[in-house]
Amino acid sequence: METSSIILLVISSAISFGLGRTFVHFRNKKRKERAQARKAQALRDRPVAAESKNKSKRKRQIQQLDKEGRSQKH
Repeated sequence: METSSIILLVISSAISFGLGRTFVHFRNKKRKERAQARKAQALRDRPVAAESKNKSKRKRQIQQLDKEGRSQKH
């Protein structure tokens, strides 16, 4: 093989590898974003937990919800 054909082969291989890695990177990034969106949607769609029969536990849960509500407003 001539030197010019070897150089052309190396350059084309490097370009091909680079493009392949770029496509894989963006495809994985898109998959990750979709998975996070599905996870967030599942958390939003989950049913509300039944109220506890334990009075102290209910009180703690209400305090926690109030605390979260105040932190989101700020």
